[in-house]
Amino acid sequence: MHGDKACRVSGPSMATRCLMCTRVGSDGAAAIGHGLQNLELLQQISLDLQHTKVGNDGAVAIGNSLQNLKLLQKIFFDWQGTQIGDAGAVAIGHGLQNLKLLQQIELNFWITRVGNDGTVAIGNGL
Repeated sequence: MHGDKACRVSGPSMATRCLMCTRVGSDGAAAIGHGLQNLELLQQISLDLQHTKVGNDGAVAIGNSLQNLKLLQKIFFDWQGTQIGDAGAVAIGHGLQNLKLLQQIELNFWITRVGNDGTVAIGNGL
């Protein structure tokens, strides 16, 4: 989708991680979520976890970390082909509610287990 741009880091206000097609699971995604909580000045994030083993626990940790990132303006999350379901999407939706400066968001939940409840929660979070 974003090619090599998704794997580049360009400064302290932007975090980019390209982990697609790796064996990263929920524990790895949870560690990323816990690490994100400390990046309060973060303005942009691009996280490509497509075709990994990430599930709800990892998505919940990342969703919870969004609550601390009040300066976030741009988000790109690619969860395609993961094990994320409604619980993970609901946590992401709740995290989005506090992002008053958010200007741009791109979320890819294609081929996941996210259903109506998760989709509604994300919509409500915006």
